Amino acid sequence: MYLEILGRLRLTGPSGPLRLTELEAGLLALAALHDHVGVDSLGEWLWDGEPPASARNRVQALVSGIRRKAEGLEVLVTDGRGYRLADRVERDLAVWGERLAAARRVRDTDPLTALRHYDRALGIFVHDPLLGTPATVAVEVERSRLLQERLAVLEERHATALRAGVLQGLVAELDALSARHPYHEGFTALLVQALAATGQQRRALQVFHAARERLDRELGVRPSEALAGALQAVLTGSRREAAPVHPATGGAGAETAAPLPVPRTLPRRPDVVVGRAREVDGILRAAEGLEHAAVVVSVTGLPGTGKSTLALEAGHALRDRFPGGTLHHDGGNLPGGTPVGTLVTTFLPLLGMHPEAVPSSTRAQVGLLRSLLDARRVLLVLDNVAADDDAARLADLLPAGAGSMAVVTSRRPLPGLVAGHHVRLGSLDPTASHRLLEELVGTRRTEEAPEATDEVIRLTGGLPLALRLAAGRLAQRPDLGLDDLAARLRGTASLTHDLAVVHESLEGLVGGLLPASRSALEALAHLPVDAFSGWVVGGLLDDPAAGEAALDALVEASLVEPVVRQDHDTQYRLHDLVRAHVRHATRGERPGGPGPSPSEVELLGWAAAARADAFLTDRPYRLLPVPRLPAAVAPPSPAPVVRRRSRRFFRTETPLFVALSRRLAPVRPDLAWRLLVQTALGTDASSDLHAWFEADREVRGALVGADDDSRLGVAHLLLCRAWLLQDRWSASTQARDLAEAARRRLHLLGEHDAAAAASLVAALASVSLGHRADAERAVHAAETSIGRGGDPTLAGWAAVVRGTLHNDYDELGPAAREFTRARRVLEGSPRTVAYALATLELSRVHRRTGELGPAVLLIDEALDLLASIEAVHMYSYALDARAEVALASGRPQEALDDAQTALDRALTSHDAFLAARSRRTRARARLALGDLAGAESDLRTVVEEFTALERPLSVAFAYQVLAEVLDGTGDRVGAGEALRLEEQAIRRATQARVVARRRSSPGPA
Repeated sequence: MYLEILGRLRLTGPSGPLRLTELEAGLLALAALHDHVGVDSLGEWLWDGEPPASARNRVQALVSGIRRKAEGLEVLVTDGRGYRLADRVERDLAVWGERLAAARRVRDTDPLTALRHYDRALGIFVHDPLLGTPATVAVEVERSRLLQERLAVLEERHATALRAGVLQGLVAELDALSARHPYHEGFTALLVQALAATGQQRRALQVFHAARERLDRELGVRPSEALAGALQAVLTGSRREAAPVHPATGGAGAETAAPLPVPRTLPRRPDVVVGRAREVDGILRAAEGLEHAAVVVSVTGLPGTGKSTLALEAGHALRDRFPGGTLHHDGGNLPGGTPVGTLVTTFLPLLGMHPEAVPSSTRAQVGLLRSLLDARRVLLVLDNVAADDDAARLADLLPAGAGSMAVVTSRRPLPGLVAGHHVRLGSLDPTASHRLLEELVGTRRTEEAPEATDEVIRLTGGLPLALRLAAGRLAQRPDLGLDDLAARLRGTASLTHDLAVVHESLEGLVGGLLPASRSALEALAHLPVDAFSGWVVGGLLDDPAAGEAALDALVEASLVEPVVRQDHDTQYRLHDLVRAHVRHATRGERPGGPGPSPSEVELLGWAAAARADAFLTDRPYRLLPVPRLPAAVAPPSPAPVVRRRSRRFFRTETPLFVALSRRLAPVRPDLAWRLLVQTALGTDASSDLHAWFEADREVRGALVGADDDSRLGVAHLLLCRAWLLQDRWSASTQARDLAEAARRRLHLLGEHDAAAAASLVAALASVSLGHRADAERAVHAAETSIGRGGDPTLAGWAAVVRGTLHNDYDELGPAAREFTRARRVLEGSPRTVAYALATLELSRVHRRTGELGPAVLLIDEALDLLASIEAVHMYSYALDARAEVALASGRPQEALDDAQTALDRALTSHDAFLAARSRRTRARARLALGDLAGAESDLRTVVEEFTALERPLSVAFAYQVLAEVLDGTGDRVGAGEALRLEEQAIRRATQARVVARRRSSPGPA
């Protein structure tokens, strides 16, 4: 395990970072800083010297929480009356110390190696340390100490660079550090010396005088000896020249013979480079293998992504590692590229060959060049190489011997180029795009128009070249602002004017595609969603194999880029400017206007429906039946691997399916409703239900025919809407009415399983509303329909609903029998939510009867099952149930942790009922822990939440607990009022039952 404190505190285990509370993070931070921690030291560290009365118990609870979250891995071990980190836990603080020690050991004898150690150390200490820990005085003192240590290391590092003569970028670094730390005389002294070393004596004097005046005016002190000595060196010109350091030997001043000239043909370093630190670091890391073999790095990406800028930035950063020289060639992306012979005859004289000694044949010239490169350490940068047959021969020119390196940039991978390292450039992220635009147009302009700044970044797709071109327009027109620029870019004229260079390059790239790939690109550019999965291309072309080939071509040309998101399948997206370019180029040419053509939409819709049907076989949430597809719809080929992937599949594809349903509604409503129902059956708590409901209204509005298929579609959509309202939003009144309407329609159409499911949804809604008679009647109707179809899953759900009904009315014996019967009915398909729900509810019954042992076993079984089938929403309910068991077992801290997690999940998934329920559990845990103020606040919110959900019995219980809390605070009047309100809520629930019973009974009241 790895513990990081030099930044935001993070403990990473085999499964990823652990979610820690602030107090847990603080405990680990102190353990990382000291060999042993005890309760006394934690009092100052965690609670600012005011620990709770039960500090030792609280610390033990924190340690237990960390151990539980670490899933059995040892993190903290008991050491006497305190704790220490386990030996298996690595710390970034220890790595920081090791790298500093390595740098300091060799900084006098081998400054270049020392610099690499310093940079590796500083690479892990980038942000303020101890973030995420309690804001106590002790923590702040330690944070300040660590930050001062980092500043001291920065000073050491830059002094070493100055002494070694490694001046590239040093002035800029020291300039920034001096600006951030104006009273740090060490940085200012180094800046003065670096300016003098680079020939900027006048500015060096200006920096010194400004620092002297600042120190005198604001601190009343004179310059330190180091700063005064730096000035003396500038004035007398007595600066000692640093001896050159040769990477080949690692020694200082070890001059080697250079019988041939050393070419340095890299163009000037770019003025502004932002957002590419990771890529530059990747190229620098690749260069670490130079001692063993030649290194070749391939850089590819769309036109305008900054491939040339990256190559030059990395080339200048690597320059000092290549005493044999740096060679640069810009192929200009010209078709056919530069002939190899021309390139060789350009390089040979730079390497010291007299023109008359150059062989006449190209083959001999190439051999001579390779011999020269093999004899020295050289960096070769081949920029903007065209991907054609002649360009492939450039691979013959690449160095083959250890110690040399080549960086090759191109718009697509080069055939025949064997590169050990690949860098694929994409757009800048929004933060880097904002920084680049700010550098180009000035902070004042971006601060005056923040919304227009974001719009310009969006319209340029974060493409560095496009941002530079757009900023160049502002430089030419000082009367324009970013608002004006955004308006220009929104117009089609910008395609041929402001960003003409980018679009000309894109046209050449798109024009080189084969017809099938180009057709796929045009259809993808008009999709109603940004991201798409690989199978979509085959669906649009009605040929999976052709779709795979087209996607390969688009990825190779960098026209699409992968999209990797947690808990989603990998997808792809077109760059924003590529999409805009293709749409502009095909305007007026595609049938049906903007968007994919009607035939493409239909092809993709059937492909989507077939694929969804395959994945629905693995959905564990099988209450609603899957509508049948027409026999003519072929299953997807090749068949997808669906085992335990359905949740990720639907989470990934739901936005596309919903958008396709809306597009298909006017032309193929039969396909639209099936696709939308499949989406509802596969949806989970992360899905955008608002978008689904909007699509549902549109599709139902298109099902106006009198045919059975239209009526069936309306009925299924009503049922899905009812289920989603009940299951996700706890909108029980609407859900009950919609389910009843769906049941009647489905019964008339002979869809008995679907009618049974509708009755069960109506029963669940009635249970939530406290309408027992309605719920019992609905369950009876469901069981009647199930008797005809015999679906065991539906039978299991019916038993679960009956058990829930008994449990809500404290009929615990019958409830236990029904839940046990449900488990028996469903034992042939245990990987279902119905089985897990029966297990979970049976555990609640055992908890209520005081049988805590069986309750714990059952709830653990339910949690394991829900985790295995990735039923995230139901897992949250199970966490709340586990919290209740922990409370009943006298473990309030565990209950508080589980209730908090369940509440966070409920708020994320917009589940109002679970939010109220878990907040109530959290309040009870807080009461048990003595946090009366927190418990009271929670309970008053819970009363409002359950009242809005029409749950009078839940309101009554909340008032009961609130009365206990108020009594604990000494507010006897408030406690009495809470008990009065409890009785009032109970009477309201009783009246509602009577009204419901009268309404459901035949004959006069």
